[in-house]
Amino acid sequence: MYYSKMLCMLSNTEHGFGVSIEDAVPRNTFHLRQMHSSNVIEITGLETSGEIDADAVFTRSSRPLSIATADCLPVLVGSSSETFVAAIHAGWKGLSSGIIRNSVNAFSQAGIDLSSLKVAIGPCIMECCYEVPLQMISELQVVHGEVWSKKQPPWFFSRPVHNANSALETHGEAWLSLSKYCVLLLLAEGIKLSQIEQSTVCTYCSSLGFGSYRRRHQRSEPKNFQYSWVRSIF
Repeated sequence: MYYSKMLCMLSNTEHGFGVSIEDAVPRNTFHLRQMHSSNVIEITGLETSGEIDADAVFTRSSRPLSIATADCLPVLVGSSSETFVAAIHAGWKGLSSGIIRNSVNAFSQAGIDLSSLKVAIGPCIMECCYEVPLQMISELQVVHGEVWSKKQPPWFFSRPVHNANSALETHGEAWLSLSKYCVLLLLAEGIKLSQIEQSTVCTYCSSLGFGSYRRRHQRSEPKNFQYSWVRSIF
């Protein structure tokens, strides 16, 4: 299944979100051994896929990059001025431990013009379906509270309406927006809002066939996830 409403921000790339069959990604695509970490690597294009522990990868080669998600954020990055792409796997653990800051710093240190970057954030579990403990909210506030000082933080204390057909048992705690959290972190690193595009599709309740870790465990569904991939076409 391909996510039919592709984000269009990455004009100098070929990319896709929601590929549920690995054979549907481009041949010779590089992927990481994802660890929910804040580790970032650069590849030359010759490395063996699936053998490096990290959660963000970038390249200045034409080799395609991919990540797998099942509720976490797939973040794809391209450049409007040079051969460069990146793929970032960002769940709450990665976001809170610095995957966005580390990625942007790594791009900058590699000589990439940050003003040329275009960021596309794909389907993930949305705030309508991602209830989290208040203890987690307290921890995020300690780590990144200054990022949303005087702004709406990336959570809500009542469930935001997204899909009225999705019945969900709640515990009256908090609802976290991974996408908003990611955007606030990108802005804090100097990426402008005009450089960012976000999907509004929820992997839990969209009924589009996306794999959802949380839905699978709550409803005893078969394991399923999706690939997001990107490559430069300069």
